[in-house]
Amino acid sequence: MIKKSFFSIALLAMMASCSKDTELVEVVGGDLSIEFDNVVGNEDFALDKAFDIDGKTYTFNSFRYWVSNIQLQKQNGEWIEIPNSYYLIEETKDIAIQDGAYTYPARKREQIDLQNLPIETYTAIEFGVGVDGELNDNLSITSGELSAMTGMTNISWMWHTSYIFSSLKGMAEDGTTKVVKIETGLNDSYRTVKLDFKVPVDLARATPSRIGFKGDVLSLLGSFDSWQTPVVGAQQQDQMKAVSDNFSTKFFTLK
Repeated sequence: MIKKSFFSIALLAMMASCSKDTELVEVVGGDLSIEFDNVVGNEDFALDKAFDIDGKTYTFNSFRYWVSNIQLQKQNGEWIEIPNSYYLIEETKDIAIQDGAYTYPARKREQIDLQNLPIETYTAIEFGVGVDGELNDNLSITSGELSAMTGMTNISWMWHTSYIFSSLKGMAEDGTTKVVKIETGLNDSYRTVKLDFKVPVDLARATPSRIGFKGDVLSLLGSFDSWQTPVVGAQQQDQMKAVSDNFSTKFFTLK
């Protein structure tokens, strides 16, 4: 009887173990790729390429912005938050960090890959441009890709170091040459973007799921007269607000 009971218990334990393994295998999350295709009007954004903008020639050597706090909306209207979702979209050359002690390597990054999402059908996306106040005010709190080693921090925004939310750098020429450096970074610059998908995204499909956005640099340069005010930082708060507003309302469109 003792042996019989022992084997019965062992058999039940094995069955329970198999049952748990099956559940783990069946509950597989879905993947979603998000492309951020930066453009200048009808042209693809590229470094060191000459763009004719309002009769003036612009060339860019860096374009970077934070995408943060991503949420996806299910068909029933509920929202799913993506934890630790802080990503740096960028096209830039080498960047010297900490007075040249370190070098952030040249990088072109236009895609975010979200993995192990709940298997649902999603109808919309919401995300921030910049870094929310809690993390922006305290660089010791890390999440996602946030790091002081990206070269996207600044000590001139406020009395303490905080993140640069977006940065567009280059040159503008029209007989004379001007340095272009348009940046946002105050807590008030944080903006939320919400876009409804043209077609619902079903993560249960066998094919990989992908959505794409275009981000038009012209919408940022058109926030104000960028020829007259080619440099925007903490002292140009009206222009910074205009750039931030256009990130929220005009910059992104679905492909």
